[in-house]
Amino acid sequence: MMKRLILACLLGALAAGSAQAASLKQIQYRLHQDSQADVEADLRVLASRGDRASMQLLADLLAGSADRGKRKEATALYQAAFANGQGQLGALVALANLSERLPNGLDEQRAFFSQAVQRFPATQDLSSVHTSLDLFLVYPELYQPAQVRALLGLHQRACLETCAGPLYRARLAEQQGQRELANNLYLSALRSDARAVERYYQFLGEEQDDLFPARVKSLLPQVDKLPVAVVLAIGSLLSSIPREHDPDVIQWLDNAIARQAEQALVSKANYMMSAPQSYSAEEVFPLIERIELTRPQEGRALRASAYLVRTWRSLDPFKAEAIIQALLAEGYQNAYLNLGELYSMGGLDQVDQTKAIASYRVLAARGVPSAFYRIATLYGGGKGICHDKVKAYAYAKIAVDNGELGARKYLKELAQQISQQQLNQALQARNGIISEIESAL
Repeated sequence: MMKRLILACLLGALAAGSAQAASLKQIQYRLHQDSQADVEADLRVLASRGDRASMQLLADLLAGSADRGKRKEATALYQAAFANGQGQLGALVALANLSERLPNGLDEQRAFFSQAVQRFPATQDLSSVHTSLDLFLVYPELYQPAQVRALLGLHQRACLETCAGPLYRARLAEQQGQRELANNLYLSALRSDARAVERYYQFLGEEQDDLFPARVKSLLPQVDKLPVAVVLAIGSLLSSIPREHDPDVIQWLDNAIARQAEQALVSKANYMMSAPQSYSAEEVFPLIERIELTRPQEGRALRASAYLVRTWRSLDPFKAEAIIQALLAEGYQNAYLNLGELYSMGGLDQVDQTKAIASYRVLAARGVPSAFYRIATLYGGGKGICHDKVKAYAYAKIAVDNGELGARKYLKELAQQISQQQLNQALQARNGIISEIESAL
């Protein structure tokens, strides 16, 4: 009853939009022309009318947001679009992928998926076979090995050009404890399936930050033959690993850029700014100019960050502040990251970590992982603030749980600096922070 009430309220809120909306095909065409097109209002109208395909597409848009509230709404929409097996099977896979990205998301949705996989025959048609295999990647415990092998046989006989068999078999080998076989299959999957990048990285465990760059290096000579999605995924992941400057990162990203992958420009600019001793402002600003052509706000935020790089001659906190304030006036919330950085470095006057933390907390309240990480670094070792390793660990743990790769190494360092009692206190503090955020949504 409660779930029905929540869904009714959700659909009622969707219906509150304009009575007129473009058709789903028109919306899909607009997104094909411009992936950043603002189609949310039109999708809300269609979703309010019970169009399940529109529910799923709207959920896809919301799921990509850093806003925790929007991701919760996406969860409800995916469930409504699936409609107990009578609706969109693709919504089930999308929900599983979203759940995997959220802290405690897999545990929270496990009961739902345990029932959902019983709502449709796994071998009914190609769609159900692929859905089942994709769900196996996320929830392998819901499938028996014999069932997975049967599904793999059907998948292999049906696929023509792009077959995901190596990735599914790698997950099966991992589930059965065959780690050497799983390792080889993941490396094989990397040649064709971008999803294998993150899967393989997670498979490598505690040493992933050292092992992953070494393992994918063997693929670099063949980079031109790899799908651009794989190249982008590898380059972006490598750029987010906190380690010594690695020229291989630029090779991966440059290849993706040459093949028109816009996100690679963003990753490259961020990576270069994270290694200011190895790169110059003269190399970064042309990248930012290209980003500004298609992603103007994101590009301007990067420009503000570039003006805050201490060792570059382009350092100009006042230019950065002007850009940040303009972005905030436009409603570009991610600019609070730039504002926090400005206060933290004391670019305008004295270092003001209180204002910096307040800026980051605006985004932390929305569940933005990097905001938690930045708060953690201030409590852990920020200039002009009383250090608190317990708070630092609590915020860093939330960042890691939300998928912030750069925070993992820092979390390990903090774990070595606090006692077991302090660790327990930090975990309690983490739970309190999350509860506070969720109660505010």
